[in-house]
Amino acid sequence: MALQRARPALSAQPHPKKGKDVLSRWLLVTYAVEALLLLVLGESVMGQAIPIFDVVLGSCAVFLVFNACLTVVAHAILRRASAPFAPAVHQGRTWRCELGELLALFTLYVLIQPFERCWMGRETTARVAPGHLPILLVHGYLCNRGLWWWLRRHLRARQFSVATVNLEPPLAGLDRLVTQLGERVETLLAQTGAKKVLLVSHSMGGLLCRAYVQGPGATRTAGLVTLATPHHGTQIARHGWGRNAREMQPDSAWLRSLNARPAPPVPIANIWSRDDEIVAPTDSCRLLGAAETTLHGLGHLAIVFSPTVLACVEAQIARLISAK
Repeated sequence: MALQRARPALSAQPHPKKGKDVLSRWLLVTYAVEALLLLVLGESVMGQAIPIFDVVLGSCAVFLVFNACLTVVAHAILRRASAPFAPAVHQGRTWRCELGELLALFTLYVLIQPFERCWMGRETTARVAPGHLPILLVHGYLCNRGLWWWLRRHLRARQFSVATVNLEPPLAGLDRLVTQLGERVETLLAQTGAKKVLLVSHSMGGLLCRAYVQGPGATRTAGLVTLATPHHGTQIARHGWGRNAREMQPDSAWLRSLNARPAPPVPIANIWSRDDEIVAPTDSCRLLGAAETTLHGLGHLAIVFSPTVLACVEAQIARLISAK
């Protein structure tokens, strides 16, 4: 099998959007409340009505500054929660790594994911030539397909056939999300005419993909790339919300069941960072039998904006395809 690089000759077919894009709605409601409170507070402080232009301009500036501060606080809380499980890792993190993760956190949760439809556009896929493979990008916990904006853009620039998915609701159990993943794969294969798909996943998405290829997706998947996936759980999940967070805790019943199954019948490339502050301890990213690439200087979210990771993903895609 070969990977699709030539531009498809047939017209793209829109993927019917499933779900209600719950995460972006949650974020937009949160930010609308913030903006309203800032407006009321501004008028209260000024003691008079403010011209609408000044209101919009001032609210945008204060909104960005306020959420930048929230980003710093959220990052500090996550870093402190994971420090006991990997103290040496945290002591060795550089300021560039910390700044990169802060920028990724702010970019994703303030600028991109609330407005993922604007950034990502309609999901379109086209038929591929016989023997070629489409790529499906699978996001992780409390994310939507906006996570892949940068990586999808660059993969498509290299003429790959790339699709994404929104898995919802955000706090659902992992088995329910695996079922949705399977449905999306079937839709993608029907639209592209391909026999198999190549999966590229981030964080929790890697667990979903493993469960899928170790079950009904074994014959529908040519290979899997996991980025920053807590294959053996993460202590940070103890502080998360939802059933999926509980199932990602180390030694959870769900993870014990997954890791007790026979190895997936498809090749897996596992890319992770020693400086990941969300997967704690970072060795939880290890996966027996996978081709591993271990990086340094990248946080959990910054990994999806890294040119180094893009090159690794592209190389692993080529390796996985050649293995077939």
